[in-house]
Amino acid sequence: MNTVADLMTTDLITLRENDSLAKAKALMHEKNIRNIPIINDEGECVGMLTQREYLRHAFHLVSQFGTQHISKKEQQTPIANAMNKDTLTISPETELSMAAEFFIENKYGCLPVIQNDKLVGILTPVDFVKLALKMLNEST
Repeated sequence: MNTVADLMTTDLITLRENDSLAKAKALMHEKNIRNIPIINDEGECVGMLTQREYLRHAFHLVSQFGTQHISKKEQQTPIANAMNKDTLTISPETELSMAAEFFIENKYGCLPVIQNDKLVGILTPVDFVKLALKMLNEST
């Protein structure tokens, strides 16, 4: 295992900019994930919705409309209003050591993996923990 392609997750859960925050919230809960790549019709990653960004926007909605209206407002709010459009990406050929250093230095929760302008995977710190556990189990 030397490159991001060797470790990245390729069974992707994605949404579109016009999907609602309510849909994103339900998907995060159902799949137990904290990061959702947002793609367009061509499969290009146009942003990321992280749990932190979702919560930030949900608190904003609560402050504007109150807790009694949060469910309705989340259904009416497109992901585009809350997602991060300035997303750093990596390629499948990136060395794992470089990706690991990036996570340590920047405390990102997820990096979309892009090849030929298309989203082909994601890499998270959890992928590195799984790799470490596998290596520990193999050494015993």
